[in-house]
Amino acid sequence: DAAHRRRARAAHLRGGIAGILDPDEDALGRLLLDHLDGRSGEPLLERDDGHTGAALGPEWLFAEHDRWVEAEREAFELVRGRVLDIGAGAGRHSLEAQRRGLEVVAIDISPGAVDACRRRGVRDARLLPLEEIDEQLGVFDTALLMCGNLGLAGNAAETSALLQRLHDVTSSEGRIVFDTVDPHVENDADDLAYLERNRVTGRMPGEVTIRIRYRELATPWFTLLCLSPAELEALAEGTGWRLAWRKDGEPPDWYGLLEKP
Repeated sequence: DAAHRRRARAAHLRGGIAGILDPDEDALGRLLLDHLDGRSGEPLLERDDGHTGAALGPEWLFAEHDRWVEAEREAFELVRGRVLDIGAGAGRHSLEAQRRGLEVVAIDISPGAVDACRRRGVRDARLLPLEEIDEQLGVFDTALLMCGNLGLAGNAAETSALLQRLHDVTSSEGRIVFDTVDPHVENDADDLAYLERNRVTGRMPGEVTIRIRYRELATPWFTLLCLSPAELEALAEGTGWRLAWRKDGEPPDWYGLLEKP
């Protein structure tokens, strides 16, 4: 349904997966390369409670700037300086930053995604897992965590560690531009049961365990963390970041800016 499809925005990247994806795990990469080669196909999103639905297809992953939703365009106006695009996918944010004259390093753990970025003109696209983000990449002014990638590290502790890592590789006026899904909005009965199961087991409500299927390929199961604004503010305490701006998109999506106090 529509709510499930919007949540799929936050699930095209492989949160919590360590290392580079093997070829038989690279469902997203195959989808992106198939699209570039003129082959059509639709990915499937599976949740660990058996819930399934359509994942985001190429119409979203390859969308040009004028096709982005208004809140996403507003958020992107906050991007400045040297940019680290984390989980770059098909490279649409990197390409828009380049068009604005910004230097961009695009990273992903999907070999197909990195290939797609390079084929589309992203000048610096690298296969690089989250745990290898460090000072060797240089200093950035903006870190991009778009399309739900704010939660791609995994659970709350892992997301907090990622925020601290990004604090270390950004300038004194560095910022994080992101979007995520509020897990408490637009829920059906299955979603409400999933939130309650998380609470009972001590997980944050918005921790979802999912995987992406495309043709014969499937990613490993991974945990993606979706957060409300209040939950993010609490999680960001002690990481060196504060929520400085937010904008609601189509529910349950919202966009934000983290800055250093």
